[in-house]
Amino acid sequence: MTKLEEAIQAARVASTSPPNPLNVRDAVLAILAAAAEDERVIANLKDVQAGRALLRFTDTQEAIEFQAGDGRLHAEAADIKGKGPKVDATSATWLGLIAGTLKPWLAFTRGMVVARAGLTELRWLQQVAERLQKAYEHQ
Repeated sequence: MTKLEEAIQAARVASTSPPNPLNVRDAVLAILAAAAEDERVIANLKDVQAGRALLRFTDTQEAIEFQAGDGRLHAEAADIKGKGPKVDATSATWLGLIAGTLKPWLAFTRGMVVARAGLTELRWLQQVAERLQKAYEHQ
């Protein structure tokens, strides 16, 4: 089992057990860190325009500085008031999107993810989430 598969499996187990919001950001960061080292994920992001967003967890007041596109992926813990376009969702939504259990079209069309900066960031983030999940399917 690859590092990415292990991180996704751990997140999926966490998403079906009782909520523990203190661990969700760490689980999302673990998946993104493992994804950043996975060749399939990076290949899927090569033709995505580079962008960045501050992924804010509305129920835990935590955030992740997220950058992706042009064949790269980077994520790190950040302050909720950090720089960059702000994108808000609950811990369960971020975990589902990053772990691949919540389809991006559903999260974005149902308003589960809210971009404070505008539609450009929202469209970019949906495309990145779709590319991540496509890479996961081939694990």
